[in-house]
Amino acid sequence: MRITGYESNHTILIEVGQRIKDIRIAMNYTQTEMSERSGVALSTISRIERGESVNVENILNVLRVLSALENLELILPEQTVKPTDMADKKPKRQRVSRKRKEEFSSQWVWGEDKT
Repeated sequence: MRITGYESNHTILIEVGQRIKDIRIAMNYTQTEMSERSGVALSTISRIERGESVNVENILNVLRVLSALENLELILPEQTVKPTDMADKKPKRQRVSRKRKEEFSSQWVWGEDKT
């Protein structure tokens, strides 16, 4: 299954668990060996592969053993300063801001000019 982003979290967890299981089997590791190599409990390995919710740290430990941790760089690339910001000498953005709504929709006029 291709993950497009429109699936539910549960569906994505099931797919991720299946992919982790497929890689583990391709690497010829049993669940017990995966547990020993990753430091993640055997029951948690089983839960991951069934697509159940687990701690992210456990997923990271499993991905490290499967030599797949570096693939997170593709999912979450480091944000760098854009070339256009460099040309304008703007620093890297630290937070998001919104423009304030104008309090008055019409142009301000003096009291005596009001009709």
